Amino acid sequence: MKSRFNLLAAVAALVVLLPTSLLSQLPTATDEQRAAGAMVATVEFDQNPVGLMLGDSMEVTARFLDEDGNEVDGDLAWTIFPFGTSVAAVRRDSVDNKKYMINAREPGEGELAVFLIVPTDQANAFGQPGLKRMDGLPVRVEDWAVDRVEIASPSFGAYEGTSIKMAARVITIRDTEHALAEISWSSNTPSTALVTESGAVSFVGTGRAEIVASTDDGVSANHVFDVRENSVQQLNISPASVSALTGEVVRFDVSALDGRGRAVEDLAMTYSIFGLDSAGAQLFEDGTFVADNAGSYRVIVTAGSFAAQATVDVEAREAPSTVTVVGRGAVSHVATSDLWVFEGVDGRDYAYTGTHANGGGQRMFVWDVTDPSDIQLMDSVVVDARVVNDVKVNGDATWAIITREGASGRANGIVVLDTQDPAHPVVISELTENMTGGIHNVWINGDVVYTVNDGTSAMDIIDMSDPHNPTYYGKWELRPGETDKSLHDVWADGRYAYVSYWDDGLVVLDVGAGTHGGTALEPQFVSRISYDMGNTHTAWREGDYVFVGDEIGTADGMRGYIHVIDVSDIETPAEVAKYEVPEAGAHNIWVENGTLYIAYYQGGLRIVDVSGELRGNLYNQGREIGRIRTTGAEGEAIVPNAPQAWGPQPYKGNIFVSDLNSGLWVVKHERAEDLNP
Repeated sequence: MKSRFNLLAAVAALVVLLPTSLLSQLPTATDEQRAAGAMVATVEFDQNPVGLMLGDSMEVTARFLDEDGNEVDGDLAWTIFPFGTSVAAVRRDSVDNKKYMINAREPGEGELAVFLIVPTDQANAFGQPGLKRMDGLPVRVEDWAVDRVEIASPSFGAYEGTSIKMAARVITIRDTEHALAEISWSSNTPSTALVTESGAVSFVGTGRAEIVASTDDGVSANHVFDVRENSVQQLNISPASVSALTGEVVRFDVSALDGRGRAVEDLAMTYSIFGLDSAGAQLFEDGTFVADNAGSYRVIVTAGSFAAQATVDVEAREAPSTVTVVGRGAVSHVATSDLWVFEGVDGRDYAYTGTHANGGGQRMFVWDVTDPSDIQLMDSVVVDARVVNDVKVNGDATWAIITREGASGRANGIVVLDTQDPAHPVVISELTENMTGGIHNVWINGDVVYTVNDGTSAMDIIDMSDPHNPTYYGKWELRPGETDKSLHDVWADGRYAYVSYWDDGLVVLDVGAGTHGGTALEPQFVSRISYDMGNTHTAWREGDYVFVGDEIGTADGMRGYIHVIDVSDIETPAEVAKYEVPEAGAHNIWVENGTLYIAYYQGGLRIVDVSGELRGNLYNQGREIGRIRTTGAEGEAIVPNAPQAWGPQPYKGNIFVSDLNSGLWVVKHERAEDLNP
């Protein structure tokens, strides 16, 4: 059976899970363990590589060797972390800490990387002093056996001289879609239909046509067409000439008419585009055009022997506007996580920022940002945690929530703060019921709070009508009872909630729209959309689009980009565009007034015009209208000269950004008053 990934390429690429998740679960180490770890030069496993079937388990034993090949004596503090798609859950043996049990939880390929705790001056991984990364263990998990192939019904009729693209799914014996199998296509009737191996069918004659989809292990299905004579006598396209900016979507109206002037509705047409003096444009099957580069383009649509054409003159957008630093709340002793900026009940402006594991993540900082050029640190709230990942403030700014991960005794959950004195918030309640595994993110939806439960991968539902006594109401989860899933974030607008389910994609829930019987306390499933590579990290809706932050880690830093999902039909979301900075990775986002703000890790803050209709790659189209690298100098950052932008929020004409390495930033974007319509 063919694989979508090459094992060696996957190991070299090292597509990783979130590094900050690793930092939050590192073992503690004594000085003796650190010294022993420093002696390790290589790690060997008794099984290498590991091959498993989905659902199977295997025990592996590690040997730690010094430079001379001798086994290192003494106890070690170390851990294994899954790199790549979540191909395996790993569990340490409770007796022998050199043994690990590997549980195959998802088909695919990846690596289990080994990390040792050593003296802080001898190694650094992911910005964590004293963390030493060793060679890993390649793992491949095969999917369940193939049961059948299902061919999707074509959207167009079969007419002589036209072409269509076929689609099919491979289904396993467990009635799930196969993750690794590939399909090849063939034609049993080459006199009426030809097909490429990837499924592009050309109808070359009238009559019966049979197309076959097959897997490598011999499972197949076929689809039969009745190929009709092409009755088209006229093809029209409108407008015949149009001007646009790069990134501006142009919609063409295309009609095919027969000899009596009647529309041929189910005809598949072929679209093509030619740059007259430039290259870099796209033309989609629904007749929409968008260009990355300025220039003149000819759009041609054909149906059999008939064709129609139009021209598009494209001008470049204005260059990005200046982004300047207004103020700083520099933090150089601990990593900074998320932020929330708000006007307090006292009429002053405040920013609350969380902290992450590097340097001790048990604190939320309180900043007075009324004068953003002179930010003042007012106070902090200390809780039992290794990570305070998220902070949110309710609508009338009378209470706030911070999340806890890695608490001693697993007493994680949420902490509720009274913000009547916003400069000095105080803890008024906690809720740990059913949330001992840790809470990664939260979202406040009126008097209801949705939390991301690390332990159950469920969205917990909290009744916050009395913030002094938060009540666990229940939960919603994808595929209840199954453990091969990971929830990362939730965002809601009072009508729908958009739930980021990592490898399972974006899930839409009715939480008050009433379209599917959902309420804030009783969400109901609406739809889901996923993609093959990357991890669904966060989501934000504005207008007809949901902007989904994808997260991928690699050996040379974070990657991943913004997927633009059209939800104008909420039951059938469709990906229509993206924004991708090639050399960096997307983290948290905020969308407001046609503008997308992205904390782009090592790429700093990125500001993108997302007004109007969106198609194609917004980065290539010049829709980025501002950027700044949030780089702290020596003494102003826990890792100097290395931006790791974490979260953005526009507020009162400025943009606030938290950076993992350097704390709180306030910047000003000198942008044009009006974006494109």
